Amino acid sequence: MSATNKMREKLEPLPGISPFRALTHPSYTLKDRPHLLPPPIIFKENFSAIDTWPATHVAHTAPTAVQATLTPNANVFITAAPEQPRKPHYLEQLESYLHHELRLLRCPEKGPSLTRLQVFREVFEYLINDFKTYQNLLAAIKQEYELVLRDQEEKLKELDPLRAKLDKLMEANDKRMQDIRQVEHAEIEQLKKEKQALIEELDASKEERYSLRQQIDRLQEEVEKQYQLYRNEADARKMLVSDIIELKYRVDAPAMKSEGSTEKDDTTLIKFKLNKTKEDLAKLQDKLNEVLADYGDVVPRREYERLEALHATNNESLERYKTDYDTLIKEHQVLLEQHKIMSTERDEFSHELGLMKRSATPRPEWDQVIPYIDGGEAAWKELSVGKSSNQLVGVLVGSLIGKDNPGPVEEFFEGEGTEPPIPKYLRWTGKVRNRNLSKADTAQIIQDIWNQKIVSDTEKEHGTDLADFLHSYLQQKYQEDILVVEWGYNIHHACGQYRTEPHIGLFYETLTGDADDSVYSVLCTQHEALLSHLYKASLKYDSEGTLLVKHLSSLLQTFYPLKESTQLEELVGTLADTEKVNVKSLFGTDREGTISNFLKKLYTQFYDERGQFVKELHNALVSIAGSDKKEYQIQDLCKAFEITDPEKSSKEVNKLLAKVFNLNMDQLSTVGPVDKELLLQRLKSSGLARSGPKGI
Repeated sequence: MSATNKMREKLEPLPGISPFRALTHPSYTLKDRPHLLPPPIIFKENFSAIDTWPATHVAHTAPTAVQATLTPNANVFITAAPEQPRKPHYLEQLESYLHHELRLLRCPEKGPSLTRLQVFREVFEYLINDFKTYQNLLAAIKQEYELVLRDQEEKLKELDPLRAKLDKLMEANDKRMQDIRQVEHAEIEQLKKEKQALIEELDASKEERYSLRQQIDRLQEEVEKQYQLYRNEADARKMLVSDIIELKYRVDAPAMKSEGSTEKDDTTLIKFKLNKTKEDLAKLQDKLNEVLADYGDVVPRREYERLEALHATNNESLERYKTDYDTLIKEHQVLLEQHKIMSTERDEFSHELGLMKRSATPRPEWDQVIPYIDGGEAAWKELSVGKSSNQLVGVLVGSLIGKDNPGPVEEFFEGEGTEPPIPKYLRWTGKVRNRNLSKADTAQIIQDIWNQKIVSDTEKEHGTDLADFLHSYLQQKYQEDILVVEWGYNIHHACGQYRTEPHIGLFYETLTGDADDSVYSVLCTQHEALLSHLYKASLKYDSEGTLLVKHLSSLLQTFYPLKESTQLEELVGTLADTEKVNVKSLFGTDREGTISNFLKKLYTQFYDERGQFVKELHNALVSIAGSDKKEYQIQDLCKAFEITDPEKSSKEVNKLLAKVFNLNMDQLSTVGPVDKELLLQRLKSSGLARSGPKGI
């Protein structure tokens, strides 16, 4: 039995079982629509077994083709063409059905397609059901492919929301990028306009300079023409004088002959004189030509001086224009920076306004204060125009403490002059713009000035007066004189306006010389030490940075052992309306530049303790030197310190006295008697503080 017959025997179907029994009336579903397939019996016509292919048996090969070839030797060479294998009939039917379905469903020829996949799947089902021997294996393979495809479809469905979200993000990003480009485009257009304006202004300056140069050239040409006319007139005058002399000689010559001179001129002498005259004339002509050649382009001195003065005036105007142009450029840069700052502040204020609209308390009824203001409703309207609630509170406080009503806000300050008694930062004549600084801005500027002064005094051997330091601070920060003076006047005015606040009032008194800068140094040291003490305690008692008010009394007693119990109760009483307090908020300022009531009470107690300490020193001086003395020695003051504050060392006393009298410590021995009132006044304005308990 041949190999072909053996293969056919292997593919014979099982007896009594139809190969397409399971495919009776087959169908498939595509896009929720069922599609019927032809009955499997169609594929069973004219065959009873599955053919092997490609086949090697003669029955499955086409007839052999004969080919004759003529060789170079005139011989005929006959060859047979290779046999072409024929496809099995069942395979041809499957392929025909496949192509028919693909055309019927209009499937694409290439590329992934669900329709094509469904057609191939159905053909593969026929193939699996027919091959009973390999049916399980082929079905398992098909099932694995189906599982993988189903898993991929589910994953694609899960990715659809992410794809939609990604599309939305991309659209939002594109929109934001478009907005940014529009803003940048507007800024670029604005800068281009400014650049074009500057270029036009520069071109105008160049044209003006070119016009001045043309005027100078034209004036030089006119001067040359005038000089040429002058030379021609001078030559004509000389020729006229020569003609007059010659005519006069001709008139006088007959008279000389009529005198009866009988002597005849010697011909030889006349020839000699004529030659001599010709030589002299030739020399004079040469000299005249030389003078004309040397001074032909000379301008008269009067015209030269006039043109030189005009040229100097034009140069001064040009330099002035250049200076004005540079100043305008600098001011333009400053205005751009100020515009950026104001834009940032505007955004911040807009944000704060939104917060205030949501959470702010109702506005106070300011009309209720009209009966308590001198001048009634008209005066109150004049005072309250353009003022915030914080400024109106300042007006009320000013009226309560006896301060004159500030009146309407002036747009400009009048310069106080440039005389030496006036501080450097206020030396100016003319008007100065009023920036109307708020309390918050004033507090922030003051704090920055104090910080810079502490750094400056640390680097120097002797401290700088606050007024002089303020002038150097403003010069370093703004450089332009007008800006230095403007900020100096505004800081001085704002400090005077808000001096009811202790921290601003201390700066104002130090600035005007009513207080020594050691007061701020002492208070700053005490407050920083107290803040550190309370913060460490917050880590022990409560959460970090916060304290219960009930623990505050004992902590203050530990830090201030010299304070009386009433003073400690006053400090704790400022926090009676709360149970827990933030430690840092006790020593900071709020958004309006106001310090806490706790810190205000510390300022008040420091001033009271300093005043009491000065009284005790005065009593000790009276007991040492007598009550009738109007001058005291430095040695008497040292003894008074030993009596009132025995724990204060002599080094601390000498350092304090050197600070009070603005001297070096080695110069204290040379100080003579000091007036009592002057001494007490300087002690009251210094950073005097007790080091220990009172002496006996």
